[in-house]
Amino acid sequence: MMMPLRMNVQSTAWEQNKLYLNVSDEMSQKLSEWKDSERMLVDSDGLAFIYVLENNEGFIHISLGSSHWVDVKKALLEKAAVVVQNEKGEELELTAFSSEMEYLTENIQGNANYGQQMEEEVIKIFGTEEKAQ
Repeated sequence: MMMPLRMNVQSTAWEQNKLYLNVSDEMSQKLSEWKDSERMLVDSDGLAFIYVLENNEGFIHISLGSSHWVDVKKALLEKAAVVVQNEKGEELELTAFSSEMEYLTENIQGNANYGQQMEEEVIKIFGTEEKAQ
């Protein structure tokens, strides 16, 4: 099994009720071959949420750093579709994005296992009122 291929979201863009996560890695040219794994992971050290995709060779980790979380929060609030897009304009909807993010952000608050910095950052952006006190 190969190591997961990691790609950082370079930028985000809004169109209608859709949040585009733009990836420009060379490997992202093969986006049409990717499939949705419908799950997310947390990278506490990198202050990132990772959406897991897969292709025939293995897993692809789309890493969403904290600089993009404000857009993510907006997407959750507006129940927007979240889509990964490459430079060719090919796109793949991340169908489990909202449910996974809501679960993870809820879980990280008040949970020391994720590390203090990750927890603080999550509370700052996704904090529910009672937990932000």
